[in-house]
Amino acid sequence: MSCGKSYNDSCVCDKVRKIADAQDTVDQNCCDSGSCHRAIQDLVSPTGGNGADTVPFMLLCGCDNTFAGLLPYFGWGIYKYSDGCSGPIPSPFFRVKKFVDGKRCCAILELLYPELCGSIFKYENFYRTGVCIEVDLSKFTGITCFHPVAALNANDDTVAAGLETVQQLKSDPSMMGAISSAE
Repeated sequence: MSCGKSYNDSCVCDKVRKIADAQDTVDQNCCDSGSCHRAIQDLVSPTGGNGADTVPFMLLCGCDNTFAGLLPYFGWGIYKYSDGCSGPIPSPFFRVKKFVDGKRCCAILELLYPELCGSIFKYENFYRTGVCIEVDLSKFTGITCFHPVAALNANDDTVAAGLETVQQLKSDPSMMGAISSAE
């Protein structure tokens, strides 16, 4: 469930672990923009959290190609719709649920979908899909964090809208950079 070779420097793993620890303090269940350090501080701040329980993030792929470290990783999981049908859904947006016991860099991530704010380039919040995947974080070269949010629970309609948004992003990877810089 990653992009390729393992990297000995586990800064992505360590950063996601810090996000998990920070989220656990508010939810029992670097530079200013896109900074995981700032997002973690904002999440656990006594005045800055404002009910936030999630630091949404994207993982950057360590693939051996021209775009190494630039393209986001799209995780895939299976969503069960209210009519009983199931289907695969992708997302480059994640919420860490927990680390796998006994594994230093293996984590359970929940797929998130953005709640758009006027355009595909801006988000207001994120929806928790309830779809989780297990990943080896040592396989990634980077991480981009969004500002902390009080993530909403998804339903069939928000999953359908999120799927459409992610498909648009997937068809044009250059749009991914616009999302994190358009805040």
